[in-house]
Amino acid sequence: MTSIHRLLTVGCVLVGLMVLVSTISAFFSPSIQAALMIPATPGNRLNTNTAMTASVLAQDTFQRNNQRLWGTASDGQTWGGNANSSQSFAIDGQTGFVGNVQGVFDAILGPRTTDADVTFSGSLTFFGNGSSNIGSLLRWMDTNNWYKAYLDGTQLILLKKVAGNLTRLNVVVFPTQSNKEYTLRFRVVGSMLMAKAWLTDQAEPSTWMVTANDTSLTAGFGGLRVVVQKGVVARIHMFTEMVAR
Repeated sequence: MTSIHRLLTVGCVLVGLMVLVSTISAFFSPSIQAALMIPATPGNRLNTNTAMTASVLAQDTFQRNNQRLWGTASDGQTWGGNANSSQSFAIDGQTGFVGNVQGVFDAILGPRTTDADVTFSGSLTFFGNGSSNIGSLLRWMDTNNWYKAYLDGTQLILLKKVAGNLTRLNVVVFPTQSNKEYTLRFRVVGSMLMAKAWLTDQAEPSTWMVTANDTSLTAGFGGLRVVVQKGVVARIHMFTEMVAR
């Protein structure tokens, strides 16, 4: 009889504990659940769009109607240099057109900066053993002070012009064909200049093809420099300048 009494007592105690635990859980579970479901603070999230666009200094896709001169780029900035003053410039077939007359032409876009990375794609109807060429500019101050990376039909060349004097900094063999679209990437960080080029429909090379070290120019603008003979046309399909990090 005593054993039965003890079992009944223990059973009652266990039932009481179960009721107590259930009551406590019911009371606190909404708070616990709410705490677990608190969303991440928006201010702590990485805004990838902002992170990407913050590093773009200038950009033009040339996707606009035919017109004389290059006008306003797709990023809303106005082209400078010869691009909005020389009648050799136009938008034609959603490309930046330069040519039909002999000359040397600069097209400048974006703010003054120090370390930058320019990429453009374009073509020439005729290279003519180097008499015509297409290239990009960095640290451009005026027509007499700049760095340039360009294709002349047989080579990829790094060139500087300081106080009107031209100096070839480095060169690598890179044969190109007329009427083929190439992409050229030019980067200047500190005193280091580097460039690479490839057919636009192929993959970007993993390493820089040509490099040089020079301290003559420390800041300036980015853009393009085109040298064409009479009857030769350059077409630029895209241009982007980024902050080099």
